[in-house]
Amino acid sequence: MKITAVAIGDSITYGYPYLPQYSWTALAAQELGITIFNKGVCGETTGDMLARFEQDVLPFRPQLVIVMGGTNDAFLHIRLREVADNLAGMVAAAREAGIVPVLGLPVPSNYPEDEVLLDRYRQWLREYAVQEKVALIDFYSPMLAPGGAGLREGLHVDGVHPNEAGYRVMARAAVDALRPVVGKNRQVDYTR
Repeated sequence: MKITAVAIGDSITYGYPYLPQYSWTALAAQELGITIFNKGVCGETTGDMLARFEQDVLPFRPQLVIVMGGTNDAFLHIRLREVADNLAGMVAAAREAGIVPVLGLPVPSNYPEDEVLLDRYRQWLREYAVQEKVALIDFYSPMLAPGGAGLREGLHVDGVHPNEAGYRVMARAAVDALRPVVGKNRQVDYTR
């Protein structure tokens, strides 16, 4: 049986400013040989994602759901407790439906005020993933400049959204994290 997954998220899951076929989800699905349904919606918060989780994830009956959000929450200054409750709610809903949850660390932002909140979200995600034994995709570290100071050059179209090269870097992070989960060993050259 072919493995299926749903990726629920915001514009960075969708693949903005491009189309979903250029997103990290499409690239990762190709390399892993699985189907990933892209349920990224531009502008959404983790609360919006939780509200549509049942309708956008469960009908696909996936084996995995990848939850990646927080960028818009930080932009809107939503406190950590609310974001944590939303993410934990999606993990609980996935497990209740027999779906393996996977969490993604939000990419870095070039906006210092947003980045302060995003750092809090990421720290919570790391701790929660260990505590709850949830797989975690580190989309954050590979998008940072060497030394961890700011955005890695050549990977963004603006201060937040990846460009095509950035989505390839995100896809590589997803493949590396998901390969043990899906048990695939195929390789695709992302340097093209």
